[in-house]
Amino acid sequence: MKYHSVSWKQLHALTHSLTEKIIKKNIRPDLIVGVARGGLTIAHIASDFLKLPVASFTISSYKDFKQQELSDISYHVGGDLKGKHILLIDDISDTGKTFIRGKKYLSDLGATNITTASPFIRVGSKYTPDFYAKKMIDEWVVFPYDMRETVESIQSSLAKNSSSKEIIIRQLSLMKIPKKYITKYLKIA
Repeated sequence: MKYHSVSWKQLHALTHSLTEKIIKKNIRPDLIVGVARGGLTIAHIASDFLKLPVASFTISSYKDFKQQELSDISYHVGGDLKGKHILLIDDISDTGKTFIRGKKYLSDLGATNITTASPFIRVGSKYTPDFYAKKMIDEWVVFPYDMRETVESIQSSLAKNSSSKEIIIRQLSLMKIPKKYITKYLKIA
């Protein structure tokens, strides 16, 4: 598997690019809703540029880099969404299932208009957000807010192949994971 590491500076620039596209199209949402976890970070950055409040809900679809069945939504959006225009944000449209599920959820809560945005979209996704910044072909995107999760997932994945500690550390270093996080979260004797 190939990896694409994103720095905070790059993520900020991609999110700014998204918000500029939204402004240019004269889209005026009432509220940003971020899909937690990753979309919440992007939503927070976007809220600064768009001067909008943020809400969130949670859908977990991955474990150890493997697609899981979409579970029921947990940690629901609070407040009344009837008649609201929502900007739904996630960090990546990978399979598209999260956006599809999220749009249905918000619509069921009464939102009348839902615009979607994501810094990344994977080629082949079943759902294309209204706004995105970059297409990914076959790379796993490593976000700067997922250091522990990335270390633990890579360790788990490579350990299944009987990879040595040195190989795991080399892979994490190639992914630009800072040494302090490798040292702290790598759990190999």
